[in-house]
Amino acid sequence: MTRRGRAGGAGLGLALLFAAGLPARAAEVTLGSSRFELPVMFEGWTRREAGDGLVFERLFETTTPRGRKGAALLIIAKPKPASGRFDETFSAFVRSLKQIPPGEKPLTAKAGETLDGHRIRVEQRCCRTTDGLRMAAWHIGIATRTSEHFLMLLTLQLEREQQNPIREGFEALVGSYRPAKDDRGLVLAPVRGDGGLDGLYTRTKTQLRPNAFGGMDFTADQDTLLFDKGGLYTTELPRDGDMAAHCRAEPATCGTYALKGGWFSANRIERVEVEDGFGRVTRSGEAFSRTKEGLTIGGDTYVAVPPFADGYRFDGTWSHTFGSSGAMGSVGGTHSLALTPDGRFTREGGVGFSSTGGSMDGGTVVAGHSRRPVRSGRYTVSGYRLTLADEAGGTEALSLFAPDRGSDKLLVIGGANYLRQGR
Repeated sequence: MTRRGRAGGAGLGLALLFAAGLPARAAEVTLGSSRFELPVMFEGWTRREAGDGLVFERLFETTTPRGRKGAALLIIAKPKPASGRFDETFSAFVRSLKQIPPGEKPLTAKAGETLDGHRIRVEQRCCRTTDGLRMAAWHIGIATRTSEHFLMLLTLQLEREQQNPIREGFEALVGSYRPAKDDRGLVLAPVRGDGGLDGLYTRTKTQLRPNAFGGMDFTADQDTLLFDKGGLYTTELPRDGDMAAHCRAEPATCGTYALKGGWFSANRIERVEVEDGFGRVTRSGEAFSRTKEGLTIGGDTYVAVPPFADGYRFDGTWSHTFGSSGAMGSVGGTHSLALTPDGRFTREGGVGFSSTGGSMDGGTVVAGHSRRPVRSGRYTVSGYRLTLADEAGGTEALSLFAPDRGSDKLLVIGGANYLRQGR
């Protein structure tokens, strides 16, 4: 990439943060040979057409009395001819942001390919600039056989509640990025020959994980795969039951699959799984077999889980208990959900915490608890969905299934394990 002074080239520089321009519109944008969708998030941002691409920027007012104004900068560079040295060119693009301290290592560095088969690199960096400002930067590089493409998002002095929606908008923009004419971007589209399975399959996955308190947590989670016959699958149950709509909104939880070896005698499953909102995917092929009770993929056995009938009624109380502890403190709590045969529910819970950090003798220096307001109202069940309509007029849809066939002792509600109390 060519450079045009300190603000030119791949980096374009922070001087452009204060440049005037036209507001961006949520529509398809064409830049050279590439196309992308500009998410609504970036409507109203200042737009500037620079020699090396497009720049969008916005200033944010402080949210705290002693805070400083924040800013965000989005850069989409014009496509460049393939250099044959994509990794080197990407590294140069990252270094062109002079605000990154020399030698700063990326917080995240991932590589892979897109659904369209192009190479993609993703790097995330934080947390201070050379001027001491709080910073977060995401760099994206995409390489086709004939061109190279680079995008960047930089945020300065932004609070998490400001930064997260911007990052999600950037992911959506990159996911929609199409470097070549026939590209589709991050759109999962099964092809002829894909599919063949239908329904939910689950297995219990146990593991030890380090927690924020310096300890280890033992977890027992339900690893789920929901297939449709057309070739889509998801690892998270759609709240409204529409898998196609769910995979458009949450592509990082979805993928496509194909059974190989014959319709009834398939012995292999090939999957394309979306790794993140930027559009990185992995392609895999594993041994496959199925029985009346479920199926086996690779070395993992999944049990088939039937959906609940529409209007199904429960009678009992189920509780979800969670906790983490270590040398620096602990947190724990319980959420309970009572369901009655006449279609009513009561939901409540609480959380307690303590911290032992900062004291010479290791004693507790901070402790507290909070209770969740009691909610009650009516519930409905349909397939893998539980809908709670409370007396205040609020409605909440949660995924629902019972992993143990013929038993409701354990219900998985909204992805959390709820154990039945009493009998």
